[in-house]
Amino acid sequence: MIHGLSFKEYVEEEKAKFGEMTAAEKKDYFKEYYLKQCIFAFIILILLIWFLVDISVNFKHTVCSGGVINTKISEEGAGFLKEDYLKLLNKKTFTNKVDLATDIFLDKEEPQTYTVFQAELAINSYNYLITDKNGLDFILSTECLADMGTVLDEDLKKTVGDKIVRGELGESKKEIEAAIDITDTAFVKEYITSGDKVYFVITGKEDEYNLGLDVLRYILNKK
Repeated sequence: MIHGLSFKEYVEEEKAKFGEMTAAEKKDYFKEYYLKQCIFAFIILILLIWFLVDISVNFKHTVCSGGVINTKISEEGAGFLKEDYLKLLNKKTFTNKVDLATDIFLDKEEPQTYTVFQAELAINSYNYLITDKNGLDFILSTECLADMGTVLDEDLKKTVGDKIVRGELGESKKEIEAAIDITDTAFVKEYITSGDKVYFVITGKEDEYNLGLDVLRYILNKK
């Protein structure tokens, strides 16, 4: 009920009022009685859409998380690692996502870039990293990476061959098989811009190393 009238009766009454008004009167009447309600309804609609989108994004399952350090990856390359990878896994984008940080740049003139990145490594933000030599050296100094010698299966070891790169950990000074040189892969040649060699590093939680290894296989299999 609206002012004691049914909705149908209210609409008929308003139509009758409008029928008796001039164009200028209709405009003034709309501004006085309906404009604020329309603006309010529009704001509520925008907030509702934003809320629903935010919920859908936050409730998506993260299949894996990666980062690109000190190198530039094209939009097509990012799509290859995100949407195309989900398609390969037969995962629906409505309920699943791949996180990829493409803007990690470590600058010695801006020490906070190292501090922020180290904090992200410490909380296992990434399953894998694609990096240049400077980025690899810093990751080694934090010791937040997997030893490829212990995580690669026999098939992967045969595939990467002599592309395994050794490095020394920061505090312990232990030498490990730290990364895979992927500079000559079709993936890097097509999607990555770098004046340096490009390396693939496994990082994050030990029980999730397989997530990074699956992405490594995916990259190496690109023709």
